[in-house]
Amino acid sequence: MTNPKWRLTASHNLASRRFFSTLLFGLLVVGLSALVHGTATGQSAPAGTEANSAALGAEVGAFSRDLERLRRFMGAPKVSPLDIGIRSAIPRDLYFQALTLWEQTNRLSFEVSRTRPKPPPTPAGAIGPDDVLTLFQASHQQLRQVMQSLQITDTGGAVDGNDTALADDFTTIANLNRQLNLLLERHISPSDIYQEITLAIAYSARLLARYPDAVRIPAEPPFESDKSLRDVYLRLTECLRSIVRIFDRLDLAVLRIDTRQTELDRLQSGDVYLIAAMISSQLDFLYKHLAIAQPPPQPIYPGLKFPAHNDQRAGILQAQLQQLERYLAPDAAQSAPDQPKAR
Repeated sequence: MTNPKWRLTASHNLASRRFFSTLLFGLLVVGLSALVHGTATGQSAPAGTEANSAALGAEVGAFSRDLERLRRFMGAPKVSPLDIGIRSAIPRDLYFQALTLWEQTNRLSFEVSRTRPKPPPTPAGAIGPDDVLTLFQASHQQLRQVMQSLQITDTGGAVDGNDTALADDFTTIANLNRQLNLLLERHISPSDIYQEITLAIAYSARLLARYPDAVRIPAEPPFESDKSLRDVYLRLTECLRSIVRIFDRLDLAVLRIDTRQTELDRLQSGDVYLIAAMISSQLDFLYKHLAIAQPPPQPIYPGLKFPAHNDQRAGILQAQLQQLERYLAPDAAQSAPDQPKAR
C-alpha cells in the first residue's frame, strides 16, 4: 500500500483481525441495545426530522465525494452500486448501517495511521434521524482524518462521488460500506461472516431456551463443498424472511426483503456479511422485546473459513429460526407489552 501506510507482519495482521472483530461486536452490542431501548420506549420522533433527513442527504453526498477522492489516491477498484434486496427506513436499521460505516472507517484509520478513535457515544433516548446523522458525521470525520494523514488536501468536492441516487437511504449507505470495504487492507472475509452467523445462532439459542421442547442447537446439516457467496446469501435471506414473518405476527416494525433485482453473481463477502449482521441486529431487538436479561456469549475469531463452512453454519441458524416461527407466533398476545408499530 502507498506510503505512509504501514505494512503489517503476519502476527500483526492476526492481532489486528482479533482487535477489530472484538471492537465491531462490542460496538454492535452497545449500539443495538440502544436501538432496542429507543424503539421500545414508544417515544415520538424528535423534532426537526425533515431537517435532519436533508442534512443526512448532504452528508452522504460529501462522504461519497471524499471516499471517491481517497479511492483514486489509493488505487482501489471502484464498485458499482448493488441492490442487496433489503429496504428499511426504520431508524434502528439506518443507525446500524451507520455503525457499520463507522467501524470500517475506524479500521481504515488504524491501517493508515495506527490511530484508534474512541467509539461514538451511545444515544440516551429514542433513536431518530438525528442519531443516524451524528454517527454518520463521526464516520465522515474519521475519513477526513485519514485523508489528512495521507496529505490529501483537495476534499472540497473536486471529484464526483459514487452514484448515491439509489432507492433509499439504507441502500445508499450499504453501497458506501461496499466501496469502503475495498479500501481496507483486510477486507471483510468469509471468516467474518462465519463469526456473525455464530452470533446469530447464540441469540437464537437463548430465544429457544424459553421453550422446553425446542432444540436450542440443531445438528449441523451435511457439509457440502464448492458453495459460493450466492449460496450463503440465499440461505441467509431465507433466515431473514423467517424473522420478518415473526415480526409481522408480533406486530413489530421490520425491514422488507425483495431480492428480485439483486445481481447474485456480483455479491462480495461484505454484502453477505451485511445480511448476516442484519439478522443479528433483528434478533437482538427481539431478544430485548421479549425481556430476556442474560446476553448471549460473543463469538471469537474462528480461523480461516470459506463459503461452504458458512452455508453449513447458516443451516443451523435456519433450523433455529424455523422453530422460533412455530413457538413465537402463538406468543404474540402475551410475549411482551403492546408496542407501537412504525412503518
